Amino acid sequence: MAASKNVKERPRFYVVHPLDDVPEKKRDTEALGPMPMTRSVRWSLLAVRGYLVLMTFLVLYHVLDLAGLFRHHLH
Repeated sequence: MAASKNVKERPRFYVVHPLDDVPEKKRDTEALGPMPMTRSVRWSLLAVRGYLVLMTFLVLYHVLDLAGLFRHHLH
């Protein structure tokens, strides 16, 4: 029996399904405030915004062209 006292017990970990787990407290986003941005992040976001505006314009133009609203003159 003395040998059993020298053996370390391993910690036991249990897997709990998220639906059975206790809900955790969510972060309050109202109290966070604005996030500081570096100059490169600001320029990257502006570039993405410009790209999205341009792509939206091109899709709108293509849809209107398919609808026949623009007359292409062939000579």
